[in-house]
Amino acid sequence: MSEIAALLTKARTWAEHAQREGWLDDTRVAAVSAVEHATPADLFVDPQRRPLVVAFFGGTGVGKSSLLNRLAGEEVARTGPERPTSREVTVYVHESVRLAELPPALPVTALAVRRHRADRFQDVLWIDAPDIDSTEEENRRCALAWLPHVDLVCYVVSPERYRDDAGWQVLRARGHKHGWLFILNRWDEGDVRQCEDWMRLLRAAGFVDPVVVPTCCYPRPTRALPSPDQFEQIERTILELVRTHSVRELKRLEVQARATELKGALDNAARCLGDADAWGQAVAAARDVWRNTAMTIGNGLEWSLQAVAGRFGIGDQGWLEKLRRAAWRPGAHESPVSGGQAEPSALGELMGPLWDDWAQSKVGAALDIIEVHLQRRGLATAPARRLLDAAAQRARAAVLRALGDGVRAALARPGPLWRRALRRITGFLMAFLPLLALLWVAYAAISGYYAAVRGQREFLGWPFAINSALVVLLAWAVPFALDRLLRPSLERAVLVSLRQGLRAGLEDVWGDLEHALDVAAEEAGEFRRALDALQAEIERAVPSRTERPSELMVRLTTGRPQAPGLRSA
Repeated sequence: MSEIAALLTKARTWAEHAQREGWLDDTRVAAVSAVEHATPADLFVDPQRRPLVVAFFGGTGVGKSSLLNRLAGEEVARTGPERPTSREVTVYVHESVRLAELPPALPVTALAVRRHRADRFQDVLWIDAPDIDSTEEENRRCALAWLPHVDLVCYVVSPERYRDDAGWQVLRARGHKHGWLFILNRWDEGDVRQCEDWMRLLRAAGFVDPVVVPTCCYPRPTRALPSPDQFEQIERTILELVRTHSVRELKRLEVQARATELKGALDNAARCLGDADAWGQAVAAARDVWRNTAMTIGNGLEWSLQAVAGRFGIGDQGWLEKLRRAAWRPGAHESPVSGGQAEPSALGELMGPLWDDWAQSKVGAALDIIEVHLQRRGLATAPARRLLDAAAQRARAAVLRALGDGVRAALARPGPLWRRALRRITGFLMAFLPLLALLWVAYAAISGYYAAVRGQREFLGWPFAINSALVVLLAWAVPFALDRLLRPSLERAVLVSLRQGLRAGLEDVWGDLEHALDVAAEEAGEFRRALDALQAEIERAVPSRTERPSELMVRLTTGRPQAPGLRSA
């Protein structure tokens, strides 16, 4: 297997792998697979020392077989009525050339191999191909199957049909893959102006100075030729190619054509993979989409958050507040757990309905918009969407987990830090000040009793007891009142924690979605790096031109990848 054939196989394997992973569609894979693997070297046992492969192509009735018979000097190809609807392929080759087993794509059942001993054609293999413009699909298929195995195409036309470019339309896309020799046969029916006109059309098709050979291979010409028969130029041109070792240049042309076609197909496939900038822009656009989605979800769930927070606050209010809430919110006093206040064990049951089908649908709608952004940048969407859908399935669990964590934190430490610090102080004062007041009352009572026993004053009475009780009560009531004022609302604390938990949960969901996009970008990057390495191998596989091409090679080839049709001239 040649190096370019190995690269073609490697490219097809890469494309099929990318297709299985969802990065390439059928059209792009088909474009990579459609690059020809066949070469002229496939026809020979020794591809390094092979003859030049020359084939006569053209429309029906232009005299291709007559040309081959005249070159051979014998009847090697059937002509006229004997040729069975132009289905047979005739190969004329020297007896010393060892042919390989023909590739499966070639229809060997319609093949006739004619051996010869002419030394002048020892390094040339001649092919008489079926009619390229045949209305029978099998004939055209047979002719096109042989084209990839040809170095030099001898395109044969007749004066009356040289502008009838049905065959040329089939062959013109291959203008850069072969050498071209143009033969105007049946010259006895033509005119010099027709030859000049055809050359003008060929120049417009990309040939700077095409080699056009007017000749007549019919045994009985209808009239005198408009100009001398140049049949000998066909043989001279072929033998000069052999003599100047132009097979190497034709092989380079063949490899370069396949490499160019393969690179084009791979470049088209690479657009689906994108680059770092394309994926960065896609992630930035997805972030904006999710920001709007998160805002919509937050606004849509606000009433539900307040309802859940209200259930926590019912048991935290006095009886008047409970009556008011019961009157304005029917059923709000019915807690899922006993005691009128939710317990941590019931958080999952209480907050589960918060993330409903509506919220999940908003996530799905966001993914649809993100997919559109990927499509606008020409990126393959299937792998990214698969990863995004998996992340979206985890959205409910992520949000509910964040909500539960927030509520548990609010229940464990309700209110802000400064409020909790002041409540610690008031809690200490509620114990310390009454104790201090009691100590003072005890001291006053003992000292009063001692003085009364000694007759220095009267015994303490009811006024002292009442005043002492008032002092102790005030010592407790003042810090208690401050503590009640500082005591946070459980409903408010839970509502704040729910809002914060929802924001945190939505941030977690976005982090999961962003990670999915990053994974998709990394997968695309791996395929892109493998493709870049393959492109570099393809560049190295094209043989460099070691010497300047001969003037003949310049005339036989065109630099255009696809020459326009003759009708466009």
